[in-house]
Amino acid sequence: EMLNIEAMNYFSGQMSADAAGITACLYLYSHLSFHTEGADQERFSRLYHSLRDWACEHDEKEAILAAID
Repeated sequence: EMLNIEAMNYFSGQMSADAAGITACLYLYSHLSFHTEGADQERFSRLYHSLRDWACEHDEKEAILAAID
């Protein structure tokens, strides 16, 4: 089942629950990396970049990347 997704960057499209979960985590990690300091900031930044790299191998990478752009 595909979900209708609207993101704060004006992305509007459909993606699976799996891709939507990845997108939501990327949003969260990005937000936390900008609103924490020190080791926490580094950890959330690493998590973001690791998940983004993994998302680039996902079947729905175009939608995920468009939604977080």
